[in-house]
Amino acid sequence: MVDTEEQRLDIIKYCNLLLNGYLSHFKQTDKSAQGRMITQLKWLKERAENHNLPLPVPREKLGSLLYIYTNGEMYNIYEYEKPILEQYNIETIEKIMDRLITLTEEGGLLTKKEYFPYIVRVIDALILLIEKSDYNLEGYKIEFINDLRDIQKHLNENDIDPPLGAFMKYYPSFKLKYKVDDYPLLKKLMLIVYHSIFNGRRPDNWLTPEDTDRESQKLLDEVIRL
Repeated sequence: MVDTEEQRLDIIKYCNLLLNGYLSHFKQTDKSAQGRMITQLKWLKERAENHNLPLPVPREKLGSLLYIYTNGEMYNIYEYEKPILEQYNIETIEKIMDRLITLTEEGGLLTKKEYFPYIVRVIDALILLIEKSDYNLEGYKIEFINDLRDIQKHLNENDIDPPLGAFMKYYPSFKLKYKVDDYPLLKKLMLIVYHSIFNGRRPDNWLTPEDTDRESQKLLDEVIRL
């Protein structure tokens, strides 16, 4: 967990996207999910703007965000409000809330396009490690490499927008992350890719592109030396 100016600015950005977008059509009130979310986001935004939001934020301070995100109550609307929701993409709204949870509850750093080349490098290291090792991957070795190359392709083409939690079903080989405890380096590389892509959170030591260049190269060099 980290606490950076980047996260503070990201919190303000994503609060504004909801407050000035979908939620701008609703009143701030405790009687609706949208109204409670407005209160939650205004509190987060004000604290972030005043440099008074230590990260991670305690769960009890994020009750509305966490509850409404989990149960989908954000879309419980009256019939006359349906045209409002039709103007917006529900997946985009949920992705914004997901990113706010990563920033606030987890105190995490978001995966952004400027970090894609370094995820590609980690995938290179991961594939190389798998190919040069005799790890027992329970029959998933070829499938896992194919999934990694597919993710790499999307990263190189900039047509991926983490977090992709809903797309996990298309990459079933990543279930291996639960079965590689005996291979520390393999697990480390796998979890970097998994969290960066499916949770939209980059490692805490990837603070800047310069830091990330250095840290990802270290991982690749470690694999090459094996």
